[in-house]
Amino acid sequence: MGASESKLAFKEDIFRLSGTPDISPTDPWWSRFYTLPESDSDVFALWSPTDLRALTAFDAHCSPDSPAPQKNAESLIYAVVRRLRDGVEGGKVEGEEDGRELLNCVRVLTRLLPYLWEVEGLRAWEDSFFWQQGRASWVWDGKYNRRGPPFDGLNPGKALPHASEESSLGRPLGEELLDLLVNALFLLGFTLPRRGDENGRADNAVTYSIWQSGIGCKQSVGMSKENERNAMEVLRLLLAICSRAMYIMPNVAAQADVKALTYLTTQSSRQVVLSLLCSLLNTVLKYNPASWRVPLDLSAITKDPKQLLVTYSLQLLTILIIYPVPGDEPNAFRKALGRLHRVEDFQFIQQGLTVVLSQPILGVASYVPTASKAVPWAPEMLVLSWELLQCNKRFRSFIIDTDRAHDFFVLVLYYAMDAKDDIARQGIIRMAILILQTLTVESTFGIRLNKSFSGQESLPAVLRIPNFHGTYADYLITSVHTLMTTTKGRLETVYPALLAIIGNIAPYVRDLQRATSSKLLDLFLSLASPTFLLSGGENHKMLSSLLESLNAILEHQYESNRRFVEIIARSHQRFEALRDFTVNGALAEVDRMAQERKGRNSGIMSPLRRVSTDRPSVDGARSPNGNSRQTSLGNVPEHSAFTIGEDEDDDDDDMTRPTAPQSHVRGSRASSVDDAVPVQSRSMSEKARGKLPVGQGSFSRETSRNASTTSLASMTPATPTTLSSGMPSTFTPTPGWLETWLPHLPLHTILTVIAAEHDRDPTLRRRPFSSTTSIPTLPAASLSSPLTDLPAPPKVQHFHWSPLALGWYLSMLWGFIYAADGLNNPGSNGLWAGTHVKLFLVERRADGGVSLRRPKGAVDAVGGEIARRVAGLGFGGGGSTASSPVVGSVREV
Repeated sequence: MGASESKLAFKEDIFRLSGTPDISPTDPWWSRFYTLPESDSDVFALWSPTDLRALTAFDAHCSPDSPAPQKNAESLIYAVVRRLRDGVEGGKVEGEEDGRELLNCVRVLTRLLPYLWEVEGLRAWEDSFFWQQGRASWVWDGKYNRRGPPFDGLNPGKALPHASEESSLGRPLGEELLDLLVNALFLLGFTLPRRGDENGRADNAVTYSIWQSGIGCKQSVGMSKENERNAMEVLRLLLAICSRAMYIMPNVAAQADVKALTYLTTQSSRQVVLSLLCSLLNTVLKYNPASWRVPLDLSAITKDPKQLLVTYSLQLLTILIIYPVPGDEPNAFRKALGRLHRVEDFQFIQQGLTVVLSQPILGVASYVPTASKAVPWAPEMLVLSWELLQCNKRFRSFIIDTDRAHDFFVLVLYYAMDAKDDIARQGIIRMAILILQTLTVESTFGIRLNKSFSGQESLPAVLRIPNFHGTYADYLITSVHTLMTTTKGRLETVYPALLAIIGNIAPYVRDLQRATSSKLLDLFLSLASPTFLLSGGENHKMLSSLLESLNAILEHQYESNRRFVEIIARSHQRFEALRDFTVNGALAEVDRMAQERKGRNSGIMSPLRRVSTDRPSVDGARSPNGNSRQTSLGNVPEHSAFTIGEDEDDDDDDMTRPTAPQSHVRGSRASSVDDAVPVQSRSMSEKARGKLPVGQGSFSRETSRNASTTSLASMTPATPTTLSSGMPSTFTPTPGWLETWLPHLPLHTILTVIAAEHDRDPTLRRRPFSSTTSIPTLPAASLSSPLTDLPAPPKVQHFHWSPLALGWYLSMLWGFIYAADGLNNPGSNGLWAGTHVKLFLVERRADGGVSLRRPKGAVDAVGGEIARRVAGLGFGGGGSTASSPVVGSVREV
């Protein structure tokens, strides 16, 4: 039969499958589904979603209380699983025809199963059919209009007595199918090279040999292109089976029991776990995307079997590793990954990760136009990197205890900076930020950041900072500032994580540059502005987190940060104004600014962004006689989040990534804003005044570094509101609310340093900090700390996983997989094309297609929906001290 004739015959069989109910399971016709198709495109292109949904429609002869799909669907599944069992267990892969039949069985299941997973009403049937002990099946007898005799689906020729309808017929079908597929990945003559036995006959047994050299193996098995193509299709079916998770709502995804993943991660033998883990890991890490075998445009759609094998291997590997097993049972794959300990294995892993992640950075110096593009599976490689850092402490030490930490940190930061302006890739930037937070919890990493940063001219444009000079700590803090102030509020949910990065490294940074110090001050002014503080009842916690970071620098590295200390001292009015903050004064100022905004028609913006537009006019802040105008503001001047480069020396004036708002406000001067600060308020309550130590206008040091445990639920800004401006408000600040947090702000250390520096040099009070101020660099010996108390132990702010955080993580990873499949298999050939995914949102284009290259819902799987509910993520805002036990993360082994 020719190719066109086989296609026509297969299409006719599809019509019969969905149009003729209750076909006898003993009919030889079922074998046509694994003998006719010539390629995977025959199965995917000829079997339309309409035909598939006709097959998954509820069977009319089943009880309405227990709906089930058409009996033909069950018979088809039994037929192809039966052929798979004969081929894998019996070793019947003796020629090209046998291999094609096994592949067609895999393709039929790959096409059908996602359409079964999407039907909400089939949950009970799915559990019974796949995951309970085998039971007798039946088809409707149309002649007598009753159920036909019971039979074993995997052996339909064997009749069963009616008494055995409810008795067990063997293992659950789903478990047997998964074992067959795993064994098929190590089947000689199918996915592994054929070899002969001692008598010279072909040996088709299952052999658990690791595919590629690397971890656990020093010699590759030598897979042919045909072997790689077969393994790729089996991996794709395993992904389709595990993709049951894509049809679960994200708010319950972390607690959902995906039976296929639960079985693979808890019931697989140790030999299977190690063989499959090492095969997938070595295949991923040993592949060099820059080799001559790959098309120059790595983002183009490709059918290269090697690249597809790498893609599916990485996707299945990450899904197996991150799956949270219900109950107390450990994830065997995650556990095995966490037990890797050989240095040569870590070197192999680090090199493989770097080769892929550094592709766009190394491509800057290439003459190939597309060499600077990231490889399509880079997001999944970031997931793998994060999992290795979390579950294997030895690997984390291997990276952090050497200069590899610098390279890895820059690689991760590239993906954050490259995605910051792309709404479709917000999931990547959030993950990169959390990876950086994971690195910074190690004190060694903070210490190593004091190494001088050089050679940035060889980096991509998104990583370069004009006229930058300083250490890796300067570079990281500058990048965090850029992420917070130039993303227009898109990253509000991870502001606590960005602040935690600064807090984790603060006790160890030395010799901060003047430009970096000004950026820290700029963040303080933005977070301390009335507009931001009054826009949410929990926003003050982010201000407290930043103040604790500033305190940590002063307490632990006072003598080593002369520039930072002097900038703090010259900015005394900013901190003194925060100390005297009042609700009434702040509300009056916000009302005034709301009136000014009406004419601008600016709309709703994020708190940090709104600070920029709400900044009082420098000219309008002065009275005609030159004195500061008395305003009712709570003594905290509104400050632009984008006046970053103003408070620097001439040689540091451009030490920031250029942005449009910066160029607009460069003409203003911080000294003018200092002159506009009103006199200190005297409206503090007696309760607040009673907390002040004698002779010092600050609050108790005992409350400055309290180690409260917080999560993103308590650190995420509330919905931005404009009070008394006609806009709806979900939060109303009151003096009572102010008393719950203002007396506890950790201002004591900063105000003590300011007072001591003013006593040492009275001109600091009269000469406020500005871009024209020259700050001499004094020897470290000439600067001694005025803080008499012992420094508080460094606070370590971990990222703590929560069910909602895991739901976001799973949805993001499955979104990456969904998008990658859409690129590799466009149109109706995609695994999940046309199905109704629930775990994330998929953006439909105007032409009716799905936006997969830049999908708002697929790549950034949380999209807008999860971002609004991501307040349950635990970012470890309270953290723990170095001397106290750290709360264990559920993601660690």
